[in-house]
Amino acid sequence: VLLEFMCSSRFQYPIDAIDLVKCLCEEYESIDDAKHLIKSLDINGVLRDLSEKNALIVHKDSVGTKLVDIIKEINMDKIKQLCREYFKDLPKSMPGEEEAEIAEKQKQEEEKKEKYSEMNIEEFNKLVGDILQQPSIIQRELINASHEYQKLLAMPTAQEKAVLDMFRQNNVRKIDYCDQGTKEKCCASKKSAVPCSKVHFREIIRPHTDRSLGNCSYLDTCRHMDYCKFIHYAIDDVVDKNDEKDGLGRGGMFAEELTPSQWINCDLRYLDFRVLGKFDAIMLDPPWDIHMNLPYGTLKDKEMKALRVDLLQDEGLCFLWVTGRAMELGRECLEIWGYRRVEEIIWVKTNQLQRIIRTGRTGHWLNHSKEHCLVGIKGDPKINRNIDCDVIVSEVRETSRKPDEVYGLIERMHPGGRKVELFARPHNRRNGWVSLGNQLPGTYLVEPDVIERFNEVYPCLLYTSPSPRDRQKSRMPSSA
Repeated sequence: VLLEFMCSSRFQYPIDAIDLVKCLCEEYESIDDAKHLIKSLDINGVLRDLSEKNALIVHKDSVGTKLVDIIKEINMDKIKQLCREYFKDLPKSMPGEEEAEIAEKQKQEEEKKEKYSEMNIEEFNKLVGDILQQPSIIQRELINASHEYQKLLAMPTAQEKAVLDMFRQNNVRKIDYCDQGTKEKCCASKKSAVPCSKVHFREIIRPHTDRSLGNCSYLDTCRHMDYCKFIHYAIDDVVDKNDEKDGLGRGGMFAEELTPSQWINCDLRYLDFRVLGKFDAIMLDPPWDIHMNLPYGTLKDKEMKALRVDLLQDEGLCFLWVTGRAMELGRECLEIWGYRRVEEIIWVKTNQLQRIIRTGRTGHWLNHSKEHCLVGIKGDPKINRNIDCDVIVSEVRETSRKPDEVYGLIERMHPGGRKVELFARPHNRRNGWVSLGNQLPGTYLVEPDVIERFNEVYPCLLYTSPSPRDRQKSRMPSSA
């Protein structure tokens, strides 16, 4: 009883033996014969025994006319140890604590029994399965370590950061679209009356639109929008579409050093490429004969192989867009023109809502949601390596139009060099590039040496200066 009282928060010292007996009697007055048992206790002898066991420090002092023992200090750890020894049936905790612990365990056991009694076999099996599927401590440690390794590997090195800073430009806006699409869905997902700050879309509902049909598969590229019954969309915010996504801004990061855009309307099968000089980078988007109905003319395989692309470059890079059956044919063409294929860029196509296209217009067996661009190299050109990755995720626009991001990729690999695009169209014209194709408006050249060679070979060809409208377009990126 004395040890239990000393372990409680109600025990305070210093205290003499007489007051200690009074406190014990008050503490256990509800127990029958407690006072009689406590008063019959040789309290001074018990205190001396505890003092010999280093549980407390006792000094003798006079209280009135009596000489009594006074507890000056107490070793609580020793008191608890002695208490456990006396209560051997409750060895793991103090008596009061053990009773509460036993009561709590009994309560929990009763709750479990009640819960499992109401649970059927299927629910019980599901619970057991969920427990077994939880990762162990070792598995969690391995997963965390793997995440740490991936995080470290994904961090750019100091050299990569320095190279990237060279190509980073301020005051270029990035268009960030909301994942929810419309403002209504955005507010519903956030449970708020105010949508997020990202760009949203609004539904285009016409009298013939049937909402139950859902979204149109082709969205803004739909060719039958005047009578298509599916839902279409338009941007619900003011967005400058001329802002480039590749971070180069208008005309690229070397806009002041680049020559104005140049172009020649021609049939590439008969153009003498030698009049154009040499280029650092070449890009081709050929009209491959893929045995499908296309809104433009195509070239036969032998005509593609016969093109003298080799005359345009002594060393440098060649970017060749291929699709369908042209995958292997493109590799053959690169080899014929003197290139070694070293990379392959993948363009993952997204629709107007920035979702991956699943119902494309091309593909014999599966719907094509991507296109490939083979990268060939000739000689040993000086280029920037490992700046960009080989995947471009970009929105689909007009038929056969390639993403603008590829121009930024080429510019970063070979900044400021001469570049030429074969099979170009009006929207492809941009500073630093010579565009060649049969859909361009006339011929416009600015480099004196090219003009001189061109006039010698084609003296009868009308050389035209661009109209004010074309001149303005030539200064703008292809997204304009």
